[in-house]
Order: sequence, then C-alpha cells, then structure tokens
Amino acid sequence: MRLKSLRYRENIAREDANPWELQEIHLGEHNLIVAKNATGKTRILNTLHNLSRLIQASQTMVNGVPQKITSEGEWHASFIDENHSVFEYFVAFKNGQVAHERITVDSQEKLKREMSSAEIYSNSTSKWQKISPPNDQLVLHVRRDKNEFPFLESLISWAKGVRGLSFGNTSPYVIEIPGKPSQLTSLNAVPSALEQLSTSQLQNVLEQLRSIGYGLEAATTGLAEGLPPSTKIIFLKEAGINHPLKQNEISHGMFRAFSLLTIVEFFRTSGDVGCILIDDFGEGLDFERVKKLSELIFCKKSEPNLQIVATSNDSFLMNAVPLHDLTLCYRSNHTVSGLNYANSREKFDEWRQLGLNNFDLFSSDFLQKT
Repeated sequence: MRLKSLRYRENIAREDANPWELQEIHLGEHNLIVAKNATGKTRILNTLHNLSRLIQASQTMVNGVPQKITSEGEWHASFIDENHSVFEYFVAFKNGQVAHERITVDSQEKLKREMSSAEIYSNSTSKWQKISPPNDQLVLHVRRDKNEFPFLESLISWAKGVRGLSFGNTSPYVIEIPGKPSQLTSLNAVPSALEQLSTSQLQNVLEQLRSIGYGLEAATTGLAEGLPPSTKIIFLKEAGINHPLKQNEISHGMFRAFSLLTIVEFFRTSGDVGCILIDDFGEGLDFERVKKLSELIFCKKSEPNLQIVATSNDSFLMNAVPLHDLTLCYRSNHTVSGLNYANSREKFDEWRQLGLNNFDLFSSDFLQKT
C-alpha cells in the first residue's frame, strides 16, 4: 500500500502554543520535496514518519528525539493498495486523547469514532459493531483481527514498512546497531545492512558506486581495535590503493553514498519496507555525484512496492530529478503548502514547454502566480 496524500495540523485552536498546518500534499512513487530553508521540509517528513509510529503505537519523534503525542493534532492520510482500492484514515487528538478516528475504503465507511464511542464494520458478519476503546488508544491498537477487520491490518502493514533516514547526519564516525536487521532506522547502521546482502547484491551496490565516481573494488565488515567485539565497522577497498580504508578513514561523501545505496538495496529485497524517507538527500556530495546518485534513486525503473520521499534544497539535485517527481513547498505564517504535477499539472506542463530547468522553477514565483 502506498501513501497518496497527507495533510496535518496541530494547535490550531490553542493560544498557548504555535499552530502549524500542512495543507494536502500529494505523493507519487518517487518524490523530492524542495523548499527554502525554514519552510518545513524536515517537519513534513517527521509528520509522515510520526503517523506511521502512531499507528504502530510507537513513540513519535522530532529530529530523532522522542516526543509525546501532540495534544492537539490531526492527520488525514489517503492510501492506494495493489488492487487500486483507496483507503482514507483520519485521526484527531484533543488534550492528548483520541477525539476522532475514521477509516473509509473506496468511500465506504469502515470505522467511525467520537472519543470513546466507536463503531467498526465487520467483514465477517457484514454488520457494524459498537465498541468503547480507551481514550488514549487507537482502535487500531485494541481491535485487530485480520479476517474481520482486514482494513486495519492494511494500515498497520503500511506503518511497519516506513523507514526514516537522514543523509546529512550520516557520519563514518558513528555506528548504530539495530536490534535486528529489519529494524534499520539509520544510515549509520550500514554495517548491519551490508552483512545481510548477498554477493550479487553487494556487486550491484559496488557497480552503482563506480557509476557515480567512486572506484570501489570491495566492501566488507570487520572488527576494529578499541571497539567492543560485537561492534563491526565498514572496510572499503579502492582501486589503486593497497589496503582497505577503515570506516573512520572514509570521506563523508563516499560513506553517505555507500550507506544509502547499501541500505536501499537491502530494503528493496527485504519485503518489509514500502516507504523510505530521506532527509537532506545528497548533502555533502559534489554536483556530478549528487546528479548520478539521484538518477540511481529516482530515475530507475519504477518499483511499485517501494515509495521514496526525500527532501533537499540543492539546485544540482533539483535539476537531476524528473520534473514530475518534484514537490515545491511554500510557507505562509504557520501554513505550508506543496505544489507538484498531481495538483498543478497545467502549470507544470506550461513550465516544461518553456524549456527552463527545475531550479529556475524553484527560484521563481511562476507556480504562485494566478
């Protein structure tokens, strides 16, 4: 199942907190969200990622820091599954408790809730059931049955398949060890991912790295002096260099590119991951390499089971990505809006006919003109 659109708002009616609203943003299989600094690019990814955490009953996060669920927040998400059925999920919190929850599938209601009073449709009996879920829990958390309520399982399956990665915060000096490989949530956990790749997968990653200008012959994991025996690091062998480079000897750019391609390769074949969020995509890479890396991530043959949502304000990256994969975001006070081919097709087609590049579109006010 793939996320089609998302809108969110919080603290709209409160006077003791700043409101923030994300107007409906439409998403495809590959998405590059671009905006000026302080517009809210990272916050958009956090909002999406936190929805997945909320559905899984996990802690919400802001820039990697655990947070309590916002006391006044509303998510409205639309999904499409492999059978082209459209799922709508709406959840709202008030004073830290669930105020509203609603699910529709192809416009047919399946769940409707007001506070602790709810009704859920049973696919087994074709009847509505009245339930009283706790005020601090979603119906998703207390009423699961894959035969009776398959629509709940579809949402939970999507949520489990979301992974958030920060390209700009990836460093060869940091090592993260996940509880198990399927729980990879950081590019700094790349040693664990590398150990899961088959020989052919590793060769594919090395070939991709050579195509963007890194002449690597081999990649392995191993122990390093001064680290615990359970902690492994990356060793990369460059062509023309006698000995492999230890992880802390690898440049930030090379390490970030290697980490991203390795972990994405792992995700593509794991079967557990359906949506990858990448913040600050390409940060620290030169023009040629960020261009070629984006072609590998955004321009390869479409994979319907893997959605990419990345952020950047890098002009080189914008020009390397297909125009239909761009979402340009703008902020007016506390409200953020996003324009892309899905909701502004005529304007995007008009721009394409002008023959100008994507960065020119970003730096102009063309889309905002009526």
